[in-house]
Amino acid sequence: MRDLFLGPLLLAILIQTFRTPSTGVLGWTWITLMAPQRLIWGHLSSLPINLIIAIATLGMTFFTQDKRKFAPNTVILLWGLFIAMMTMTSVFAINQDLSWDIWTKTVKVMLLGLLIPILMTTPRRIHALIWMIVLSLGYFGVKGGLFTIILGNGGHVVGPDQSQLGDNNNLALALSMTLPLMNYLRLQSDNRLTRMGLLFSMVATTFGVMGTFSRGGFIGLGVMAGYLWWKSPRRLALALGTLAVIIPAYLAMPSSWYDRMGTLKDASSQGTFLTRWDSWKVNFNIAVNRPLTGGGFSSSQDPRVYQYYSFGRSMHAVHGDPKLPDGWTGGYAAHSIYLEVLGDHGFFGFGLYFAMLGSTLVMMRRVRKAARTVPALAWSAELVTMMQVSFLAFFVSGIALSMAYYDLVFLFVGIVLAMDRMVGDYKKSPEAAVLAAAVIRGRKWRAPALQPT
Repeated sequence: MRDLFLGPLLLAILIQTFRTPSTGVLGWTWITLMAPQRLIWGHLSSLPINLIIAIATLGMTFFTQDKRKFAPNTVILLWGLFIAMMTMTSVFAINQDLSWDIWTKTVKVMLLGLLIPILMTTPRRIHALIWMIVLSLGYFGVKGGLFTIILGNGGHVVGPDQSQLGDNNNLALALSMTLPLMNYLRLQSDNRLTRMGLLFSMVATTFGVMGTFSRGGFIGLGVMAGYLWWKSPRRLALALGTLAVIIPAYLAMPSSWYDRMGTLKDASSQGTFLTRWDSWKVNFNIAVNRPLTGGGFSSSQDPRVYQYYSFGRSMHAVHGDPKLPDGWTGGYAAHSIYLEVLGDHGFFGFGLYFAMLGSTLVMMRRVRKAARTVPALAWSAELVTMMQVSFLAFFVSGIALSMAYYDLVFLFVGIVLAMDRMVGDYKKSPEAAVLAAAVIRGRKWRAPALQPT
């Protein structure tokens, strides 16, 4: 039954992509973040839907005139260097098959991010992209929140199988990064019903994050809420609203949730922390021994690599078992965006990755500073502020999660590049920017009117 809904919808997206490639960016984002093909059981679940939409979008980008060329800047330079670095580390990877498989997935989402400043050239298109991100991830947040509220039986909220969100911790981080975007749409909407719906979605998603039973997600949620409160001009109202959500959510959670969160009091004695510490040391050892190339993508997940670079001191080492080689450990993920990049690409790749994100944060600050005093650009200042909150959740919760190459990160970089260009164009020539935003070739995706100041 779900095939009958998804099939015609995908066909409509594909047809519209050939007319307006920016539609392909929206469809590609939806397939990438939500993975709807993982939610069905028919023939469509086995088709490379993401690849089909990607090829159509990339192909039409070469032919359409409704696009902008790259404007060289530090972020794009560092992004290109990091892609080159990823390729080099994959060439010299310890486990070639594993590394190239993840390289392919990562480069695909990077291409999607790079298409955003090329094709999403108006405020209306950026706004549509934010809606697509919120709808794609908010589905799991609202569904998981209702599951937690209604059942409250201690079951973990997870995403679709065989996807990056299938792990409850990864889902918690993705939902935490989505919450500020929901708030942005709520602030931008003039429709009361839409604002109420988004407010309900934010409350339900908060329950959904807590329902994942992710300690890292819970910490990230708290830090993000504190930062949002500090940045808000209406601190009292925000504090009261936050407490009105958090306190009922906290009281409604089952006893198993309190037991799980209670382990934060003595993290050093918990097995999950010790296993992460073990993985961190292994990935650091890989970087020290291969400082220029690292081990390649997810090298520590190879049991042979993990065993070798633990130097026989891993807590997972098995001794005296006749069925296993002495000292055998198995393979484990890095469990940290920082150690993940370090172990995968060495110290130079680590520097490029975080320099790229650091430059993005600097660009966001520049956009916010330039836009907040111009009424026509107020939307971009608010969006940048909410994205800063999302990045904070990523950097905090990512301390204990292998999510360095998560799709949303590269989409954010692309959105910031697009907004930086829009703000720059407006500052140079307000009248020309208004005309470019209001009239799109073919009269498609007409942007909201901008008033030059």
